[in-house]
Amino acid sequence: MDFKNYIKAKMPWTRSIYRKRKAPFNLIHNIIDKPVVILLYHRINNVNYDLFNINVTPDNFDKHIKHLKEQYNVISFEDLKYKSIKELSVIITFDDGYFDNYKNAFPILKKYNIPATIFVTTSGIDSIKEFWWDRLETIFFKNQKLFDSISFDIFNQTYLFDVSSKLVRQKSFYAAHKLLFNLKPDYRDQILNNFYDKYSLEPNIENRTMSSSELLEIYNSKLITIGAHTINHPALKLLSYNEQYNEIQSSKLFLEKLLGTNIDLFAYPFGHKHSFDKVTEEIVEALGFSFSVSTNRAQVHTNTNCFSLPRFGVENWSEMEFHKQMKLVWFEN
Repeated sequence: MDFKNYIKAKMPWTRSIYRKRKAPFNLIHNIIDKPVVILLYHRINNVNYDLFNINVTPDNFDKHIKHLKEQYNVISFEDLKYKSIKELSVIITFDDGYFDNYKNAFPILKKYNIPATIFVTTSGIDSIKEFWWDRLETIFFKNQKLFDSISFDIFNQTYLFDVSSKLVRQKSFYAAHKLLFNLKPDYRDQILNNFYDKYSLEPNIENRTMSSSELLEIYNSKLITIGAHTINHPALKLLSYNEQYNEIQSSKLFLEKLLGTNIDLFAYPFGHKHSFDKVTEEIVEALGFSFSVSTNRAQVHTNTNCFSLPRFGVENWSEMEFHKQMKLVWFEN
C-alpha cells in the first residue's frame, strides 16, 4: 500500500480537512470555468450482494434522478462538445450495459426525460453470459457445495482460500478477485468455467448484458447515447498494444454495425490507474473517439484531458445522502 492509499485507509477524516482547505480555491475556479460533473452508475436493481458498492435500488435511483432534474442542468456529451457550459452541469453515465439498465433505469430516465450514456461491453450481447466478477460472486456466495476452502490453480501454482465463515469468505473473495483481475480474459474464463462445471452452477439471467433489441430500443429513444467499453472488459494496461487495440476497436465496430451510427465515446474498464495508461489513451484517440472516461474523481473543466475524463461513482445512497454527496462534488476539481 502506497502512502496516499495508507492515509485514505487509516485516516479517512483527512479527506474532509483537505476539501475544506481547497474549497475557496475550487469555488473561485468554478466561477471562472464552470465545471461539469460526470456521475457513474453500474447497476439499478435489488440484489442480495453488492460487494463493490455498484448497485443502486430502483427506488433510490428514482430519487437521484428527480433531484438532478430539479437542481442541476443535466446534459449529454454532445453538449460538452459544442456548447459553452454556463451553469453547474451533470452528465449521467452507466458502465457495462447490464440488463437492469434497460429494465429499471431506462423507464425512470424516460419518466423525467433525462439523458444518459451507457458504455456497453459487447461480448455478452444476445447471450446469458455474465461478467467475470459476477461469476466469481456466484462461486463464493451462491454455491451450496462450497464449505471450508476453495483452491485456484493458476500458472501451475495453487492458491487456497478459506471460506469457513461469512467474514473470512468475503475477505477471500476480494483476494481472489485481485488475483483474477491480473489474468487475460480467455484464461480467466477458463478457470471460472471449470468451477461452474465442478459445482454445477448456472448463470443468473439478471446479470446478463442487454440484448441487441434492447440496445436498439434505448438508442432509438434519443435519450440514451451508447458508448464502447471493450469486448471482454479487461484491464487494458495489462494487454499488449495489439490486444488493447483489438478490444477497443472491435467493440466500437460491433456497436456501430448494430446501431448504424458512429460510436465516439469510450469508457476504460475499471477506469483506475492500474487499468489503463497513456498508450491506451493514444489508441482511443487514434480510433477516432471524441471522449473517454475513467473512474478518477474530479470535476471536468475546459482544460481537462478529453481522453481521461473523471467521474464520480454513485452508491446506493438515500435521497438525503445523495443531496449531500452532490453538494460535495463541486469542491473537488
